[in-house]
Amino acid sequence: MGKFKYSARDKKGKEVKGDIEARDPGAVADILHDQGLIVVSIKEASILDPSRLAEINIGGVPMKEKVVFMRQMATMVAAGLPLNRALEIMVEQSSNAMFKKVLQKVSTAVQSGKSLSVSFREQEDVFDDITLNLIEAGEESGNLEVILGKLATELEEKDSLNRKIKSAMIYPIIILVVIVGVVLMMMFVLVPSMSDIYKDFGAELPIITRIIMTASDILLDYWWAVIVVVLVLYVGFRYLKSTEKGRKTIDKLIIKIPIIGKLVSKTQIAQFTRILSLLLGSGLSIVKALELTGQSLSNSIFRDVVMEAKEEVEKGGPLALPIARSEYFPLLVSSMISVGEETGEINAVLEKVSEYYKEEVDTATSNLSTVLEPLMLVIMGVAVGFIALGVYMPMFGLSQVMT
Repeated sequence: MGKFKYSARDKKGKEVKGDIEARDPGAVADILHDQGLIVVSIKEASILDPSRLAEINIGGVPMKEKVVFMRQMATMVAAGLPLNRALEIMVEQSSNAMFKKVLQKVSTAVQSGKSLSVSFREQEDVFDDITLNLIEAGEESGNLEVILGKLATELEEKDSLNRKIKSAMIYPIIILVVIVGVVLMMMFVLVPSMSDIYKDFGAELPIITRIIMTASDILLDYWWAVIVVVLVLYVGFRYLKSTEKGRKTIDKLIIKIPIIGKLVSKTQIAQFTRILSLLLGSGLSIVKALELTGQSLSNSIFRDVVMEAKEEVEKGGPLALPIARSEYFPLLVSSMISVGEETGEINAVLEKVSEYYKEEVDTATSNLSTVLEPLMLVIMGVAVGFIALGVYMPMFGLSQVMT
């Protein structure tokens, strides 16, 4: 018997953490499933053995490896190849050393009678909750090969979106670093040198100049305090994010941020409709599909809406009604869902809505850099211009006095 730490979510999406004793992670997963919990992660609660350092996943499994795995597994399972044999082939073909070790452990677990989803849950940081939930859905519905193929497409689209967002954010981040560097250089080097010159003249300084010089003196004398304040704010933010109330507050604020908020909302809606469509298409009931979909959403505000909708649907109500009541879902989504429920084609309708919002997310991502780049340049110009104006304004007054 060993002791394991687990993280899971209940039917309402609330995070549940704790310790449990069992013979292995698979047994822990079985116990949690019997309690009606959705497993997020299971870790052995023991001191790290130095001999296992080579097994630590530092860089993670490359997305390309995951996509190839899904594609080839889907093909082999569809061809009727036994799951354990398909995994053995993938172990032989994998070119990534870390992923090969993971697949070897998964193959051994499957041969011992465990399901593919449970076997992968025992491996840390390989597949996210969405992927594992969908694999589990495929196993439960008997459409594993279909789900694996769709997951390959899902992972490709997810990787493409992440690349677009990173690409859009690179230049603004570079500009931000430059802004901070230039401002610090001016405050630590330029302002003190000019301050000494002005003190020698003993002239009356403009209010802007006095503010900048005071700020410079504070940074020079209490730079350590500034670092402490930044660290305290960072730790406070991390703690706030770790609490349920704090996370909801942060998620709500993110949604309200101009430009970024709309992108996050569209991404969550696209994910909600896409995952729900996949799950319903795999044969799951709408209640179970809503539960798994809600668990997969990263924003707690959208997750709560979906979980509330799941409870109403479970009582016999329509899905469109709670979605329509939410201020976070546009009327288009609830209207389309309503049409799908009336016609009995909700799966097809959700897929159409997903495609529409995928295009919206692509457009918003492309426009992100277009908006942020000039905005960051304006901020840099204002910051540098303000300091420069404050530093050099007294020189004009001194030149007039001297003439």
